Amino acid sequence: MLKKKSSSVTPSLPLSSSPPSPYQNDAVSEDAFAVMDPTFPSDLITSILSRLPVKSLGKFKCVSKQWLETITDPYFVSTRRTFSFNNPNLLLLKKTPVLQEAHMKKCTRIDVCSFNFDGSSKNLEFSLYLNDDAKYIEMLPSKWDIICFVSENGFYVCNPSTQEMVKLPEASCCTSGEVNAGMGYVKERDEYVLVHLFDKSLDIHVDNYIGCEVLRLSNGKDCEWKVVEANCPFMVRGWGVLVNNVFYWMFWDDYTHPSDDAIISFDLEKEEFGTVLPPEDCFDPHGVWSLVELEGDLCLVDNATRPFTMDIWVMKDYDNQKWVREYSIDLNGYSNDMLKFIIPLEFRDGKILMDAKQESLDCYDVDNKCIKRMDHPISGEWTWLRLYTESFFFLGSR
Repeated sequence: MLKKKSSSVTPSLPLSSSPPSPYQNDAVSEDAFAVMDPTFPSDLITSILSRLPVKSLGKFKCVSKQWLETITDPYFVSTRRTFSFNNPNLLLLKKTPVLQEAHMKKCTRIDVCSFNFDGSSKNLEFSLYLNDDAKYIEMLPSKWDIICFVSENGFYVCNPSTQEMVKLPEASCCTSGEVNAGMGYVKERDEYVLVHLFDKSLDIHVDNYIGCEVLRLSNGKDCEWKVVEANCPFMVRGWGVLVNNVFYWMFWDDYTHPSDDAIISFDLEKEEFGTVLPPEDCFDPHGVWSLVELEGDLCLVDNATRPFTMDIWVMKDYDNQKWVREYSIDLNGYSNDMLKFIIPLEFRDGKILMDAKQESLDCYDVDNKCIKRMDHPISGEWTWLRLYTESFFFLGSR
């Protein structure tokens, strides 16, 4: 059966890479704009508005007809999106099992909290409820404006900026009850793509019985799953990573590889599966390897081949499958049991952000070759940590 990646990330620490917002709460923002001189140049108003939280902008649509037209103008929405991508937030999520007393059914509360990187401003805080057992709910990796949960009952997407959550159309049934999927954002088409791999047979000895379906999610439009003709040829592990319109998964390492290949690929345009070779003469299929996307490149992360060292291999030539060991990070400051849980999240301003299990958000300075642990104002246990960008992305009723 498909193997589901365990959830091991937790909150952590904001990074001081972007300036704090001058409007750190809605009350201050509303008072300031209520008395704004209407003769202010429109480009100045647009520039100021583009830096405000989406939650505040939703309220400011009611200030005047001019502001409504400004905030809903496609150019403004595009400008606001660019600003958001350049100034992402930290999104911390915690799942807690609850019991609906009226029906005595298991339910899960997911608390969501967003901070800017230096922790000076809490941008949002709210809770979601999923009618499912907490132990079966996972969150797909992401660093965009939409987040995605998967459970035994299906897929859910949420825009934290608008606090809107919907359940996606019913996906194909997994005969094993396990789920393997991947989500990514395609900038050229301004759409999210969700790929779901589902096993068609309980007999794991039967080849080519891992089906594949794709769902494309656009702003405000209806969506549906499309089952593709190609079957995934091998078992995979972990969540899929999208790079250049291709999803990638690691082979499930409990199985014998058919050759030296280590990675499964799925081309979204061709709707075809393929395999990718790992770095030559260094790959151990039973080691601690994982896939991430950094700066638009596919990266293979090795946490175990060399003692207390994280090697990050970057795919530099996709046609010829050539890797380069771009970074080697000294992990001597971590305990031995944490090494395999340190996951790179993002490369920004010459620094690699790393999620260190249930400990911290750490920052590796590429030039100075040192790791800094970031302080944050949040205490408590958290289940997931993600990067997040604000947007008006409308989910609608699905």
